[in-house]
Amino acid sequence: MTALAALLLALYAGLVGTALPGTLARAAWPQRAPALALAAWFGLAATFTVAVALAGYHLALSGSRAHAHGLLALFEPGAPVSGAEGPAVLVPIVLGAAWPLARIARAARRARRDRATHLDRLTLAGRPDPRLGAVLLDHPVPVAYCLHRGPVVISSGAVVQLTDGQLRAVVQHERAHLAGRHHVLLVTGAGLADAFRALPLGRGLRAHVAPLLEMLADDRAARTCRPEDLAAAMCEVGALRPSPATLPAGGARTLLRMRRLLRPAPRPRFAVRLVTVALIALGPLAPYLLTCGPTPG
Repeated sequence: MTALAALLLALYAGLVGTALPGTLARAAWPQRAPALALAAWFGLAATFTVAVALAGYHLALSGSRAHAHGLLALFEPGAPVSGAEGPAVLVPIVLGAAWPLARIARAARRARRDRATHLDRLTLAGRPDPRLGAVLLDHPVPVAYCLHRGPVVISSGAVVQLTDGQLRAVVQHERAHLAGRHHVLLVTGAGLADAFRALPLGRGLRAHVAPLLEMLADDRAARTCRPEDLAAAMCEVGALRPSPATLPAGGARTLLRMRRLLRPAPRPRFAVRLVTVALIALGPLAPYLLTCGPTPG
């Protein structure tokens, strides 16, 4: 029965790692609910990790002495539920969890290193501007971005080319990144994308986490400034290449972001959001309930 459990978990992991990311990437609702879409992407990563770790665990069990757990016990009536035969069978679970965590830690170290290098350069090329509440970078190209944990950086070219309303909108967008601690999600997404880079799940995380964070910052900034100003500023502000150290004002999917600001679509209905949240929450629990949870009855 442990072999059956391992097979079912492997199939479940394959579904989550290959088929579901494409479905989520093609869906239209994420741009209307970016926070929920981010939760869905990270939920897929958590579900995949749990399923792979538990599949390895069941492969490590001795088939002759172990019996079904969880919902699979329904198909093995009368068989006693037995536990692991030794600590060695926990190795697949530890390894399954350690791999993505190690890649996240690696991305975090890289982000800290990039931020420290960037701050050193800003001390030479930039100066604090109390009026903007940002570091003013002496550069003719209009650029705006923020580093992890700050500061917000605005180029002199942006100050010259943007109107006061547009400049205020750009600053609010970058402050939204800082207030929402988006750098944590960006680094986590980069680490998970690296861990699962051979799968559609990894490619989806790399392609969608940063744009969804930009949409979140757009929505928050639009509460305190005119959406038209923010959309116009996106056309003027040059986008730095997104990295673990920077969150630019322009950049990924700018046209889509402009359209959703100027022609906002209604959010998904409450019932749809509730069902989506339930599925996201239950996804990582499903492998456990299937093979390791309490035996029904």
